[in-house]
Amino acid sequence: MKTTSLALISLYALVGVGGILVARAKPLALQQAPLPLSNGKRITPLGEQIEVGSFPSTLLPSPDGKFVVVSSLGARSQLTVLDAKSGKLVSTLVPEAIGTKKPGLYYGLAFGPHTPGSAYTLYASRGSDDVIDSYTLQTDGMFATAPVPHLSVPKAAGVAVGGEYVAGTSSEGAPKDRLTGSMTLFPSSGEKKTVTLPGYPLGVAFASGKFYVASEQAGGVDVVDPTEAKVLRRIETGAQATTLLVEGSQLFVANAGSDTVSVIDTKTETVLQTILVRPAAARGIPGATPMGMAVKGSVLYVACADLNAVAVVDLKKGTLTGYLPAGWYPTAVALTEGGLLVANAKGVSVRNPNGKPVAVARGVQPQYIENIIEGTVSRIADPKPTPQTTAQVLENNALNRARQTLKNPGIEHVIYIIKENRTYDQVLGDLGKGNGDPSLTLFGREVTPNLHALAERFVLLDNFYCSAEVSGDGWSYSTQGMGSEYVSRNVTYGYTGKSRPYDYEGTNNGAVPDRLGVRDVAMAPGGYLWDKALQKKVSLRNYGFFTDSTAAPRTTAEDGTEDTITTPMKKSLLGVTCDDFRVYDTGYADSEAWVKHGLPPAPKQKPKHGPKSDPARTTAWRRDYEALLASGKMPRLMLLRLGRDHTAGTAAGQSSPRAMVADNDYAVGQVVETVSHSPLWKKTAIFVIEDDAQNGYDHVDAHRSIAFVISPFVPKASHDSRFFNTDSVLRTIEELLKLDPMTLYDAGAPVMAVFGAKPDNDAPYTAILPSKAIIGDVNGRRAYRSQDSERLLNPLVEESEPDEELNEILWRSIKGEKVAPPARRYSLTRPRD
Repeated sequence: MKTTSLALISLYALVGVGGILVARAKPLALQQAPLPLSNGKRITPLGEQIEVGSFPSTLLPSPDGKFVVVSSLGARSQLTVLDAKSGKLVSTLVPEAIGTKKPGLYYGLAFGPHTPGSAYTLYASRGSDDVIDSYTLQTDGMFATAPVPHLSVPKAAGVAVGGEYVAGTSSEGAPKDRLTGSMTLFPSSGEKKTVTLPGYPLGVAFASGKFYVASEQAGGVDVVDPTEAKVLRRIETGAQATTLLVEGSQLFVANAGSDTVSVIDTKTETVLQTILVRPAAARGIPGATPMGMAVKGSVLYVACADLNAVAVVDLKKGTLTGYLPAGWYPTAVALTEGGLLVANAKGVSVRNPNGKPVAVARGVQPQYIENIIEGTVSRIADPKPTPQTTAQVLENNALNRARQTLKNPGIEHVIYIIKENRTYDQVLGDLGKGNGDPSLTLFGREVTPNLHALAERFVLLDNFYCSAEVSGDGWSYSTQGMGSEYVSRNVTYGYTGKSRPYDYEGTNNGAVPDRLGVRDVAMAPGGYLWDKALQKKVSLRNYGFFTDSTAAPRTTAEDGTEDTITTPMKKSLLGVTCDDFRVYDTGYADSEAWVKHGLPPAPKQKPKHGPKSDPARTTAWRRDYEALLASGKMPRLMLLRLGRDHTAGTAAGQSSPRAMVADNDYAVGQVVETVSHSPLWKKTAIFVIEDDAQNGYDHVDAHRSIAFVISPFVPKASHDSRFFNTDSVLRTIEELLKLDPMTLYDAGAPVMAVFGAKPDNDAPYTAILPSKAIIGDVNGRRAYRSQDSERLLNPLVEESEPDEELNEILWRSIKGEKVAPPARRYSLTRPRD
């Protein structure tokens, strides 16, 4: 197999005090096989690479062109200063904590006015720290050690400097309107001013005496008069406008949701041209996601995040010239004397294993998925696209290959089950066949007898990957085929200890935009799987997808619900959603296992739900399924959420992690048992996946997970080690139901051709009841980190940072508190064994 050698520069020494770090670097060669990323795309990045922390989002050249500053917003949030000519690292700064908040940066970055030969003033947004920092960058590229002044901006996002003002955008409305945004203006003298804007303003730029602000939620650009502190007019451009770039009298707008760049004349404030950066081979299918831009003369460079490429545009002709291959998820570009710099938010490593926890001086350092993906900056010395570079980008995105199809052998009904957060090794590592590591297994055969039996009877998929990293983007990929740029950035930011609302399942800032006639900022440009079904008049029934409290919008984004009846957060799911099916709640049983064993509910378990006092989710589902069967109105697509395998850690009074996972396992078994005993069994396929694989360890990749295809058409005891992922499941469902693809991800995903021509594997299935001891296991007060679990994990809501700690809690509570974790299997600064 041909490999590509990538010269990486790895940070190996950091020295300094007060948050000011000086970095030394050394070259590192990594051998990278042409394997697909977990999301199915391939990368063949050009140029030299330097590691710059987690998820670099912004590149900003200094006013004199001597340096380029990189802002990274993930787990290792930092400012990195690069030499503009050589691309080499000059210095690094990690922001200091404010109070008890975990320090970090967000998106915005701007230089203040500069006098040649003097130090630079640099403004950096800190997001939910509610401030914009003001740093002094010295002429040698080092940061001054003086105290850092803060400008107070709630949920600070974009930053720009113009005239006598520093301007910062905010996702929080004024006064705290959850569906509007705002901009705070800081004059050099006088009182600060606030301007109300459409929801989720991001990029901001200054030109012709005015500020221009892009809106991720509303799209388009708002023109703000800073003197009067008011919006003068709105310029419509495209969906999910994000990054702005001023060059002379022109303003360039990246419309991430429309795959276009708009060029605005700032004198007339009219759109001169709109340029499509999506490949012609992807006509009508979104998923290029233009973000950061740079321009030189008549050439425009655009970072296309979901193409893993840089688009090069001829501005005179207003047409696409070609593409340059980049790393994983490029977010920004900068032109320097040394060439083109490209920020690759998720770096250049195709596989990121997260082996066993690492022993450190004061306990265990978990290898959490959001911590082990290292961002890089590429330096491309000669950034000229060629037919070869363009063809390579098309190949990496499966756009120059014939689209795979699947012949439906006779499947009319599809049940799509999404569970929560398990890796392959964590569940099936002990299976005895396939690529598993039993030493990493936490929920083996005795806990998950049904998952083991289903993998053995139908098809074992041991090379399956969740396209996303965590639940925030996992639910986007699992229902939309991709995560929007808003989701990709904010999930990475929010899952590293920063306080952000969980905006990813139909709510924005705790409000419900779609039900209130406002665009959901987290919605990907291709819509949802159920939208495609309804467009094709494919009948649909929903159990738990995007459902929440009937008292919407909720008081706060983190509030759970005790309501008896729940409702969908999407208008398109109204009328097709089962009201009796309980929302996400790890304190409520997925299955009837506890009832069948005659066990009392755990002290903190919700023993019944709904008007019929259902003891479990499968009770409500089975009653509904049987009623639909009797009426002859069985829908062709069922969406079913069974998420208790997330667990509530070791919180006292809750069922133990093993008990919750076993309960979830039996729920899957009950569903298969019910369907396999029905007259529609020979016309049905059941797909079971995890939304993500963040809560566990896996020796192949942090994204590798369990998946099941269950149908009489699946040959007995199959074993398929071909690459499949979340989008493969969506793609296969689309093929079976004749639905249109949503994005370039599912359109190009490998179809799961695991079906035979006849339903030969049609024996009814009987669910295997896990043992009474496991189902009845309850966490006591002395359970490992019981109080931490209670503090960190709300059973009623999906969370962000606590999932990182949950990995360690699950490992120690199951493997043994005194079990010494072995050394790390792999790090980004050491090649794989």
